[in-house]
Amino acid sequence: MQRKDNIITFGSAVPRRNNISLDVNGRRIASECRNLVVKTLPKLMGGLFENLDDALYEMANKSESNALQNIYFDSMRELRKQRNGIERRFSQEVLRAFDRFWETGEVTIKQPSLDDLSLESEMSLVDDEDLEDSLAVTNMVSKSDSRFTREIYAMSQRFAYVLGGGSIDETVAQHTPLAPGVICNAFQTAMTDVPVELPVKLVVYKLFDRHVLHYIGGLYDEINLLLGRAGVIPKLTPKVRRNPVAPSLRGEGGGESYMASDSSYMSSSSSNLTGSVSAEEVVQAELFSTLQQLLNLRRASSGGGSSLLTSSLMLAPPAGNVPVVDTGELLGALSAIQQSNVVMLPQGRRVNQPLTPNDMRARLVSDLQIARDGQVIRSLGDADNDTIDVVSMIFEFILDDYSLPDAMKALISRLQIPMLKVAIIDKTFFSQKVHPARRLLNSLAQAAVGWNDTGDRANDSLYNKIEQIVKRVLNEFHDDPGLFAELEEDFTTWWQKEQRGAQIAEQRTTQITKGKEQLKSAKQTVSEELNKRLRSQKVIPEAVMSILEDGWKDVLLLVYLREGEESNSWSEALEIVDRLLWSVQPKSEYAERQQLLRGIPELLRNIRERLNSISFDQHKMAKLFKELQNCHIVVLRGGDSSQIHTAGTMPVSQHEIHFPDSHLTTDAGSQLTEMADEAISDSDEFTQQAVELETGDWIEIIDGSSKVRVKLSWKSKVTDTYIFVNRKGMKAMELTTQGLARRLREGTAKKVELSAKPIMDRALDAMLSALKKTTSTTASA
Repeated sequence: MQRKDNIITFGSAVPRRNNISLDVNGRRIASECRNLVVKTLPKLMGGLFENLDDALYEMANKSESNALQNIYFDSMRELRKQRNGIERRFSQEVLRAFDRFWETGEVTIKQPSLDDLSLESEMSLVDDEDLEDSLAVTNMVSKSDSRFTREIYAMSQRFAYVLGGGSIDETVAQHTPLAPGVICNAFQTAMTDVPVELPVKLVVYKLFDRHVLHYIGGLYDEINLLLGRAGVIPKLTPKVRRNPVAPSLRGEGGGESYMASDSSYMSSSSSNLTGSVSAEEVVQAELFSTLQQLLNLRRASSGGGSSLLTSSLMLAPPAGNVPVVDTGELLGALSAIQQSNVVMLPQGRRVNQPLTPNDMRARLVSDLQIARDGQVIRSLGDADNDTIDVVSMIFEFILDDYSLPDAMKALISRLQIPMLKVAIIDKTFFSQKVHPARRLLNSLAQAAVGWNDTGDRANDSLYNKIEQIVKRVLNEFHDDPGLFAELEEDFTTWWQKEQRGAQIAEQRTTQITKGKEQLKSAKQTVSEELNKRLRSQKVIPEAVMSILEDGWKDVLLLVYLREGEESNSWSEALEIVDRLLWSVQPKSEYAERQQLLRGIPELLRNIRERLNSISFDQHKMAKLFKELQNCHIVVLRGGDSSQIHTAGTMPVSQHEIHFPDSHLTTDAGSQLTEMADEAISDSDEFTQQAVELETGDWIEIIDGSSKVRVKLSWKSKVTDTYIFVNRKGMKAMELTTQGLARRLREGTAKKVELSAKPIMDRALDAMLSALKKTTSTTASA
């Protein structure tokens, strides 16, 4: 492969094959494939532009400046005007590459690799915007190449077969004119002359990835199906569609799923594509094989080698060879059970009982007439048996997982049959972590963690959303896993919106609580500073006490909240208090009285200015200043403390300055006072659990038969307060460390242990661990 001027020509490594002449059948096949491309691409592009305005509007709404906001709005209008031209140029570029392939056998992609981009970046050969543009496109190509490895391989092999007139040139077969690189290259070219800023172009690329490339696998499936039916290597790929179908294509011939009439369509998806599969896929593909081996070892160790299907129902093993249930018949029985689950989910009905794996096995045995009088008379195929056992164990793990509320377990368990059907149809369900059915199950389980059963499920948005998805799966899923991709994307969009609302509410809750605590802390600090100074005095004139209590404490509070206790304003305000108190103390020395006389005007001015800043009552201020003046006159005349006392003073011991709400109080329903008198040792394990609880952790509060899940939103280092919110971000309760520790000790609170791993990954890990442990224990025995 040669690279020149950022152009990769995949055909340059082979002799040019100009003027290739296809036979009549080859021309017909190429034309039909071209028609599929012509039909599909505009509809995929339609999905992009239908969502473009919303995406740009959201970006504009989040913009931090009017200039950036205007850029998004201007780009929105420009892209509307340019839409037809972009779609036309895109289709032309794709079809030009497609037609050129059938004429010359060459595929040209004007796109550098990630390694080339890295080298160019280090050598500063491209500017930053070109680099970002190329990186975005190259990443899309790389992701799509990996996602559709099997489909692209099958299509390139078949195209090479048609081009070679019945033989395959492996060099030509390495590339296809409809590869993601060609598609992305065409779109990049179509966007070249569109006058929009790079951030906008990156948004457009993201939507292209989401609405075009995400569904391009459906086009690959259609082309492979067409070629297979035309006799072009018909047994090259499995006959099961795995790729999601774009919403714009559903309901048409191209949007319907297809399945072969015989049971061969159930073959594993790792069929004749070895050699084209990436190393990562090969490693992942070993998972189901490993599970099968461990299951067989466990069956052998238990004696008789029976599966969970028969052993869990205590059925006697077959007395010899028995007929094997066809995979198609098994799927039919599963579909019947799936439909019966729909009946169990009427609108508004509470679903409390989960569909357990044993329930499912019992139904299968009955519907497939596997046993008679406790004796097995029919059996399932090994692969089907293994798949049922694995899926059963996965859902047993889910039903035992404490992180899921019971009602949600009951609801999600209804997906057991559809998931089993997916696993039978497509064994990559176990090996591909990004399989749409797995992603949907993981997303539902993750969202359900913080859900609370209030009893009013009809008005519960999360429960209703999950119930709606479960119903759609039960009603609509037959054999096309694309439904799961659509539902997962829809749920993720909805959940992200819910989460944004919850985050805003939680931030507001936290800010309000922090503000209250800051105010409480400020009042406490002000009271302590004033009372500390008052305690050094024997008696205080009432006028001074009134100034400090009725006005100056608010001056100090305002300064503390605005500027903090490290500020100059705070120090100056406290200094004025010191000078005020000194000014009314007896002065026996002439020099002290002269110092007071010189300082009184500045002192009064400072007091007046700061009292005015809090809008202190002017009439009251004048009265207090007059009384203060009388005190100063007594002091200037050399009066002693007894004379000051007769002029209107009060002992400090009789009064301290505080705010009305300075003592620790709680809101209605708060749990703060519940633990106020509790004294617990620091070494107590439950106290330690409470101390180690981190923000974001969930706990379950148990009150009789009621269970409520709340998340720790904020911990106060000042008042030892824990603020808990519900899943919507609304404040649910307050607890102290000791209060939480007491609940943990009594069993009325329990931490909900969460894992960063999705529930499907955890289930498979637990299953592997359990099976390995079982087999190793048996071997050692």
